[in-house]
Amino acid sequence: MRGHRTFGLLLCAAVLVTAIGVGATRFVKSPQDALAEAAAPSSARLTAQVERRVLRDTVVLRGTVVAGGTFEVTPAVGDSIPVVTAVRVSVGTDVSVGQVILEVAGRPLIALSGDIPVYRDLRPGMSGRDVAQLQKALRGLGHQSADVDGTFGSGTKKALSAFYSSLGYDVPMNPAATADAVDAAERAVTAAERAAQQARTNLSRLLTANASPAPTRSANAIADARLALAYATEDLKAAEMARNDVQIRYGPALPASEVVFLPSFPARVDTLKAKVGARVEAPLVTLSSGQLVVRAKLNGAQRGLLKENMPVRVVSELSNKTVNATISAIGGLTEDAAAGGRSYPMVIRPTAKASFGGLLGEDVRLTVEAASTDGEVLVVPVSALYTSADGQVAVLRVNAGGADVPVAVTASVSGDGYVAVEAARSDDGLNAGDTVVVGGHD
Repeated sequence: MRGHRTFGLLLCAAVLVTAIGVGATRFVKSPQDALAEAAAPSSARLTAQVERRVLRDTVVLRGTVVAGGTFEVTPAVGDSIPVVTAVRVSVGTDVSVGQVILEVAGRPLIALSGDIPVYRDLRPGMSGRDVAQLQKALRGLGHQSADVDGTFGSGTKKALSAFYSSLGYDVPMNPAATADAVDAAERAVTAAERAAQQARTNLSRLLTANASPAPTRSANAIADARLALAYATEDLKAAEMARNDVQIRYGPALPASEVVFLPSFPARVDTLKAKVGARVEAPLVTLSSGQLVVRAKLNGAQRGLLKENMPVRVVSELSNKTVNATISAIGGLTEDAAAGGRSYPMVIRPTAKASFGGLLGEDVRLTVEAASTDGEVLVVPVSALYTSADGQVAVLRVNAGGADVPVAVTASVSGDGYVAVEAARSDDGLNAGDTVVVGGHD
């Protein structure tokens, strides 16, 4: 009895498990079965309204505010060892007019205001536009000169001496006219004066002797004495001219190795190789100066949209400042070795009443309006356009009953994702407020 009862229980359990398995097949489906039984998705379309608005095509890119000019400076100090003995600036710092930037072999490199680059030593007795520039720079620093502009005279000597003294340096002297040369010129004048006086005395004696009743000298001797006096007088004039020339050229001078002229201040130190104790390595210092401009790089697509004199809105997110500007120049295609690509360099300058002051070195956003309609025009999203089988550009207008009606259009200016259109045939009609298909599926 006990064995039959156990067998019955096992049989019931087996039947129950089989029933559960059969029932589960009604609820569990394979992915293939589920896909086969799935209903088709409902049709959906993406639509947009036809609008009337002013359409603008804008180009947005980045640029950097920099000074208009870059100047590389490497002082050359005669026969002395070109070793840097002091550095007064660092990369990124501003340089003011009259400031000493660094020293080479104990001599200063001074920044002065001027548009003409230094190309020669400026010495007493010289004249030219660069001399006038030096005089103007010294006046701007409070050192006046009574000399005529463009002539390096005694007034410029005094002004230059006072300027160097204010910086704490001995003023350089003109090596072409030393104190010894001045002394030698003075001695030559003295000797010429004595010779002329002696010739004058000799002639006077001869003339006095010939005036007596018994002449003691012949006419030839008198003629020789007159000639000797003439020669002595000429020698005296030559000696005096030589002395005056030496005196004019003697005195303070400005070596080309001790000055850099920059068009505007403050200037900025871009690179600096100068290290105290190290030999001079070119370029020792690179300075930027001049009107602040924005420099940017254009890719091929942007170059096709932009041209010179287009207005630009320059925005500094860091300074929260907006400046109106224009495209000043767009260069030719150049190889960018650092970035490993090619681009078109572009320069942007502020308008007449604007300035990039305070933005030097900042990365700024540039917005250029490349094209604009004269007024409001009919526009649709660019995605609403399609090309029909016959090659006609068209849009699908949704009519009152919900049907799609092809309307051939002519497209023109595009921008900000929209394009200006007008119906290619007057009888089609396309008006603001109409609905057009921009995407979807059936």
